[in-house]
Amino acid sequence: MPVSAEEVLYRRNIRSDKDTNSTKNSIRRKNSITIKKPTLDYCTPISTPFQRRLQTFAVAWHTSSFVLGTVFSLFVISKPRLWVFVIPYMIYFFIDRSPANGGVVERYSLWFRSLPFWKAYCDYFPITLDKTCDLPPTFTKKIGNDPAKKETKRLRIKLWPTKYYLNFEKKASAMDNMEATGPRYIFGYHPHGIGALGAFGAIGTEGRDWSQKFPGIPVSLMTLVTQFHIPFYRDYLLALGVTSVSKKNSLKTLNKNQSICIVVGGARESLLSSMGSTEIILNKRKGFIKLAIETGNTSLVPVFAFGETNCYNILRTDDDSWLRKFQLWFKENCGFTIPIFYARGIFNYDFGLLPFRTPLNVIVGKPIYVKEKIENPPTEVVDHYHNLYIEELKRLYYANNEKYGFGDEDLEIVG
Repeated sequence: MPVSAEEVLYRRNIRSDKDTNSTKNSIRRKNSITIKKPTLDYCTPISTPFQRRLQTFAVAWHTSSFVLGTVFSLFVISKPRLWVFVIPYMIYFFIDRSPANGGVVERYSLWFRSLPFWKAYCDYFPITLDKTCDLPPTFTKKIGNDPAKKETKRLRIKLWPTKYYLNFEKKASAMDNMEATGPRYIFGYHPHGIGALGAFGAIGTEGRDWSQKFPGIPVSLMTLVTQFHIPFYRDYLLALGVTSVSKKNSLKTLNKNQSICIVVGGARESLLSSMGSTEIILNKRKGFIKLAIETGNTSLVPVFAFGETNCYNILRTDDDSWLRKFQLWFKENCGFTIPIFYARGIFNYDFGLLPFRTPLNVIVGKPIYVKEKIENPPTEVVDHYHNLYIEELKRLYYANNEKYGFGDEDLEIVG
């Protein structure tokens, strides 16, 4: 039967459509084989052990505690129902001068510093604490006292105008059976990095068993005065033994036989930080040297933390840039500065404000003993001990840098 030209053209179009559809189907089958589902390589796996999650939470708490403490204080103060508790506390807050007059010695809580939570914080990096020699203890046991016998302190308060009394009893702590027989210590921590994370874990808590490695040497980590302007948060710091770095408070704390740890480089040094950096500011930092001379019977001890500057990626600004000028202006007017940094997040590994999991090895050097007390030390005496301190810090660094992966880096004192 003859086929018209139109029908021939129609059949050709049908074949073409079938060929096109078969080609598309083959491509789809091929793509279904070669194309993989997206993976979450930069996210925390669901199978992460609980212990590692606890470590992350501990570090997240510490790095954000200043902000969380501020928010909590504002929340509590804004609730009228809580004012029955807030008003008495705020009266106490404005009267109590513990962060400024050495009162941290009475607020220092070994129990709070020894919570397992701080061990989780140290395990996150992890942090290690080592010493190059034994330090003579500041406190030793009283001669003639039975250590097993603990006295009980009693406090009696009369409920005026009634005839009734409130009786309180407090068992004596281990320190009540100790007496000061040795020197105090000023530990100089280097480098600052972002937040001196190693100093907090190794010295500011018992997460690395400070009191066992350095028995009889209670220590207070010094930080910015502005952190003690926040209600409730300041009491949290005082329980850890953390106190303000003002000269008056430092002298009073030392005079109460409590050692102190100062992050010598300060906020300006944090602007120099970069991955693997060993640049520190020390040449003009002599205030802690004067503290030792004005106190007497005090030893200066350098401390170096290998890995402190590896915790964050830091944007290092040029000296002539407007951003660096703003950071320095902010420091001069507010007492601290704001470096631009980032690392990882809580549930991701590529960006966030949590530090990297990188080893922090905190090494404590040999003491430089300052025997004589001089209230107004001459420049020559200050420079003498300052030079001794620098020599010991360099010896400490070069004796350990290869061991902890810094063999190719020289210690640079840039300011």
